This record gives sequence, C-alpha cells and structure tokens, in this order.
Amino acid sequence: MTQEHIVKKFDKNLDKIKTTIVEMGTIVGLQLRDASAVLFSYDRAEVDRITSHDRVINGLEKDIYSRAETLIARRQPMALDLRQTLAPINIAGELERIGDHAKSTAKRAHIFNDTLPEIAITELITQMSLMVQAMLDDVLIAYGNGDIELAAKIRRQDKKVDELNKQLVQLVIEAISSTPQKAECLIHITLISRNFERIGDHICNISRYAHQIVTGEDLKASRPPAKLRTDK
Repeated sequence: MTQEHIVKKFDKNLDKIKTTIVEMGTIVGLQLRDASAVLFSYDRAEVDRITSHDRVINGLEKDIYSRAETLIARRQPMALDLRQTLAPINIAGELERIGDHAKSTAKRAHIFNDTLPEIAITELITQMSLMVQAMLDDVLIAYGNGDIELAAKIRRQDKKVDELNKQLVQLVIEAISSTPQKAECLIHITLISRNFERIGDHICNISRYAHQIVTGEDLKASRPPAKLRTDK
C-alpha cells in the first residue's frame, strides 16, 4: 500500500467523522428548535417526538467515538491530524448534552404553556432560544470550515446569553414576590432558562475545540485568572 493511498484513506475517514458531526449537530439543532416551539404551543405527541431523537443522537455519538478510536489505533496520527481525530469525540459529547437540555425543555413545556408568564419573561425566553439556535448553526459552520474568527464571535455571544439568563432570574424573583401562587411555574421557567444558558456553554466549548483544531491552542488551558479574563 503506497503512502499516498494511506493518506487518502485517512483523509476520507476524517471527512466521514466530520460529516457525522455535522449530521448529529443538525439533528440536535432541529430538536432545540422544536423544543422551543412547543413551549408556546404545547402538544404531548410533539414532546414525545422531540424526546425520541435522543436515541438517534446517542447512536451518532457512539459512531463518532468508534470511528475516531479506530482511526487513532490504526494510523497513530500526530499534530493537526490528531487534533482533527480527537476533537470530534469531545464535540459529539457537547452536542449530546445540548440534546439532553433540549429534551428537558420540551418535557417542561406543559407547565410553561399552562401558566404563561408575564410578557417580559416570555420575551427573554424567546430571545435566549433564538440566540442559542443561531449560535449552534454558526458553530457547526466554524467547525466544518475551520473558521476561528466565527468561533471567537460565538464565544462573545455566549456572554449575552448569560446576561439574559441573569435578567430572567431577577424578573422571576420579583414575579414570585408579587404572585406567589405562580411560584411553581416560575421556578420551572428558571430551569428552562438554565437549559438555554447551559446550551450556550456547550456551544462555547465546541467553538474552543474548533479553535484548537486549527491553531493547536487549548483556550481553557491558556486562560488567564478569572479576575483578568476577557474571553469566556
């Protein structure tokens, strides 16, 4: 077997892993979009359909892990090739967790829909949802194209998601004081908001892996102390 053939076969396997990551991310994105939609239009059958995606997502994660593990064992890649092989394992894990948060959001939809909160809270939930959906779309592009500038933009956007979550929690605290009879529903709303905030964190992690593949730099390992930190 010639060296050229070995390289081509390795590249083909890497492409397959990348394609599977994008496929997994697309399914997770649909799950996130549908979970957000069902908050405002509750349908039990739709919730069941959304949660059923979990098995497909878990299967794709296992496939990515298996392919990467086999490639490492057979080819023993180094440097960029190793990063391109290892990172998808971590990215798949982050996508699987995003799917879990989307599933959790869908399961809480009936509580949200039964007692719709005040418009300010609803608008914040909607804004957070739309932001993380756009961030997920962008991070898949950043990973697929090796676009570290887009990856950096996503990390900056995550700060806004965190801020929206803080605003929502504050509104909920005020709402519980004025309408204690809605306390249970309002607490569930903070958990939905927390799901979106955590989704933003997982997307942020994927953006770091996209950066590391291209540059070799581990942003978490090279971060300054918390009080000096400017990039999440």
